[in-house]
Amino acid sequence: ETRLQRLLFIAVSAGDAMTELSNKHKAEGKGISSSIGADEDGAEHHLAILCKSGYAMALDQMQRLQNVLRYKQIFGAAPSIQDANASLQQRVESLAVASTIGNEQAAGEVGMPEQDAPSASAIMSEVAAAPVSLDTAGTNGVMGQNAARHYSIHGIQCDDDWVERTQQQNSLKSEVLESRLDTSKSRLNKESIRAAYLELGNFWKEIGMLKESMRCHLRSRDFCTSSKQSGQMCLAVIRLGIDLRQFSYVNSYVTKAENTVNLVSSEPLTAAKLRVSSGLFLLENGNYADAAKKFTEVSIDLGQEFNSVMSPEDIALYGAVLSLAALDRSEIQKHVIDSSTFKQRLELLPWMRDAIRHFARAEYGEFLSIVDSKKGDMYLDLHLHRHVDKILEQIRDRCLVQYFFPYLSVSLESMGKRFGMNIDKIEDAVASLIEKGKIDARINSRDKTLVAKEVPNHRLETLKKVKCLGDTFMAETHSMILRLSCLDAGLVVQSDVNVGGRRGRGYRRGRQRPSLAEDMEVSSDDDNDMMVDYGEMGSSVVLDNPEEEGKVPAM
Repeated sequence: ETRLQRLLFIAVSAGDAMTELSNKHKAEGKGISSSIGADEDGAEHHLAILCKSGYAMALDQMQRLQNVLRYKQIFGAAPSIQDANASLQQRVESLAVASTIGNEQAAGEVGMPEQDAPSASAIMSEVAAAPVSLDTAGTNGVMGQNAARHYSIHGIQCDDDWVERTQQQNSLKSEVLESRLDTSKSRLNKESIRAAYLELGNFWKEIGMLKESMRCHLRSRDFCTSSKQSGQMCLAVIRLGIDLRQFSYVNSYVTKAENTVNLVSSEPLTAAKLRVSSGLFLLENGNYADAAKKFTEVSIDLGQEFNSVMSPEDIALYGAVLSLAALDRSEIQKHVIDSSTFKQRLELLPWMRDAIRHFARAEYGEFLSIVDSKKGDMYLDLHLHRHVDKILEQIRDRCLVQYFFPYLSVSLESMGKRFGMNIDKIEDAVASLIEKGKIDARINSRDKTLVAKEVPNHRLETLKKVKCLGDTFMAETHSMILRLSCLDAGLVVQSDVNVGGRRGRGYRRGRQRPSLAEDMEVSSDDDNDMMVDYGEMGSSVVLDNPEEEGKVPAM
């Protein structure tokens, strides 16, 4: 599903760009065919090839997986019919809400009780009744509005016979899977019920019913009997949440998986997948710093295990770009440059590795030129395209701030040459930084220089620090010498110790307990070890050791 969404997004984006260029050429008196034929190496020709390739690959995947729903969304109807049936698709896909958070709460959201939810055959019949809008591709309906006018340019037509034949096959298969689930429920076998739910959920996902698939995977949670099964369920829900652009599910089930007993510690690959998913959630919410740390901490051992959501190259791209935009130089040094794990991942993107090397050397012009050259590829990324402008702006601002930091005054002309910008552009960029409060300086428009407002006297500050340290050292040394002198002269004040008698366990608090020597001195009044008084005998018998004496004398 993620691959299909990426293909459709690339195709629609290329088609939009191609349409924009063709409209521009028409305004100049040129047609689309003449502009393409005149210069086959032009941008419009390459966009047409990219658009056609994207649709062709997406069409092949839809037919291979029998994804009739998505096929009809893209190739099955004109935009007017799609808009007319948008409410039907919303109602069909909202059936998945039932039992996702709670049966009563979900039933209230859908508007019908859970027991009245339609069966799989009913859902398939509703889907077959009319084409629907593309609202599950993660693009907020953009594809459904624009796809129809793009694919027709390349001669792609809807195969109604294939659609009808595939819908019948899917309907039969869904009935078989539903019957298996009912049989498993009648036998009250938890493992069998869980397997039936997973099989049905995978089937819904293949044919494009993502929310129905989400419902099945969520219901399988009650029948998980081990932490491993719970982890698999959480990862399945996370994948579907990413495909549906419902990142609240992603964050919720990442947390549940992390709190599952012995899951993260016993399965490192699962921990890496959770970091990637958490990074996508943070990226979607604009938390670039935390997202960068998540992506840079992903283990290199993950490899292609999670490429259904994100490839290793995408992890390297996201981690590097977000780190450059949101982290300071010390954190970039720690998480990117000096990180043995992420350094290996950067080998997958040689251009990003070279760009980071230029950034570390403060060669900002070369660094920005490399990043700007890859801006087009970032715009075609499914998750990153909405943040490209903001991320690149933050990277440029960071480079300008770091370049000016060691200077008291700098020429805008030389600064513009360093960054590959003319004086007007560099002046506008610096003025924007001054307005944002990132640079405490002012622009001299006559001399075209940038001058720091308050020039710090580093020499005076250093002398003050040295004097403060010297005074502290002298005071501590004087106190130490005075104490040693008092100890040598015997001028030591000690507390009084009450040695008048022996204390028991209940001695009064606040008084010093006598030492062991004093205690023995007080208790040793006679040379006799033990005195035994036998009352009427009037004499005392000394018992040095009863064992040596043999026995106690008779009374």
